[in-house]
Amino acid sequence: MLQNKQEKETLLKEILSKIQESGYKLTESRKRVIKYLLEHGRHFDIEEFSAWVYGRCGGRRDCPSRPTVYRTVKLLEELGFVKPVLKTGGKTVYELLPAKGEHYHLVCLKCGKLIEFEVPNLGELIKDITNKYGFKYLHHTLEVFGICPECLKREAEEK
Repeated sequence: MLQNKQEKETLLKEILSKIQESGYKLTESRKRVIKYLLEHGRHFDIEEFSAWVYGRCGGRRDCPSRPTVYRTVKLLEELGFVKPVLKTGGKTVYELLPAKGEHYHLVCLKCGKLIEFEVPNLGELIKDITNKYGFKYLHHTLEVFGICPECLKREAEEK
């Protein structure tokens, strides 16, 4: 999640500028979706985020529609500000970028919790491996699936 107001404002300006530079319309609804996304946090599912937006703006006439939310998220993905990080149970979890640095995810298979972690130089190691095998490196992701401490504790208490 973006830590402070300054980071959010900087990223907002960067996103709005990139949209205009790319020749897309900068509508008020689109701006609202982006502002809500910056407020919401880093990881999100589009359907849950769309419902959150509707709840946040109270269903007012100027509330961005569900299709506008979907189209804006897809545009942000195209422009490199959002990326899918996990597909599970028929839904995709997205992440708002730019991230502080290269990071990876621990994913709880019980509750769906995402925990970010960093491993210095892992990205370079992966690039070295692709070079060794003659692959042209494009990008990589890493998700480790398991059960979080809270769910493990709940399981133990239930037994």
